[in-house]
Amino acid sequence: MNDKFKNFFALTTLVAALLSPVLAAAAVSEWQEAEGGRMRLVAAGQKDGVLKAGLEIELDDGWKTYWKVPGDTGLPPDLDNSASENVAKIETLWPVPHRIKAGGTEILGYKEGIIFPFLVTPKDSQQPVTLNLAAQIGLCAELCVPLYAEMTLDFPGAGSHDLATELLIDRDMALVPSGPREDFRIDDIHEETAADGSRRLLIAAQIPDGYGKKDLFVEAPEGWYLPLTSHMENNVDGRELFSLSLEGMPKDAKTEGARLTFTLTNGDDAVVETKILQE
Repeated sequence: MNDKFKNFFALTTLVAALLSPVLAAAAVSEWQEAEGGRMRLVAAGQKDGVLKAGLEIELDDGWKTYWKVPGDTGLPPDLDNSASENVAKIETLWPVPHRIKAGGTEILGYKEGIIFPFLVTPKDSQQPVTLNLAAQIGLCAELCVPLYAEMTLDFPGAGSHDLATELLIDRDMALVPSGPREDFRIDDIHEETAADGSRRLLIAAQIPDGYGKKDLFVEAPEGWYLPLTSHMENNVDGRELFSLSLEGMPKDAKTEGARLTFTLTNGDDAVVETKILQE
């Protein structure tokens, strides 16, 4: 994490801690614990008809948890909000992860506490919202364990607000990738077949210089089990070049017409872009 984000995180965490004694009773659920960490459901308040909430995860020293694509191995978060009441829509946001070495593999995830934010649109913004979340996450150190819990949180209608919780959620919403920009985007994708028959995608991207690591994470269609990308070269004609092996693609699947989502990182800054692959 670069210094800019470290300072921002430290400030928001401190302010939230100072405000914590006045947290509304309904702003957080009870902690659910397992070896390696704990999690709870949090909610802040409504703004412009949208309730800001999230799943807060705290990790013990040396433990990690996973992004929605876990990497070489691991358990992706499974978050089910479907039993919530007075809810028209819930959007789950995913703060940018980092590569973490775990044994002989690499995972995508977090080594520090994280909140997965939810943007909740009520059916009736004047009435209370009940968030019902069935969540399973993976916690990993020398061994990996699942943490499963069902959590409920009631939040009043429009007009209710909890500043301390909102600050914590906003802290990690700052890490959610935005849309692509002219200087920060996928530039070109093409498939290449090697002499031994192995196939890969070669991906060129525009990534501006920043404070941290330039990287690329790929979400493939269901049933595709692709490895992590390899960063081949940088600053080639002003672009970063990545290689993605297609080794884990189903035998009957085709790349043409496949929908892939690409998250480009520049330290803690990131953009996300979905592409339909062409022949």
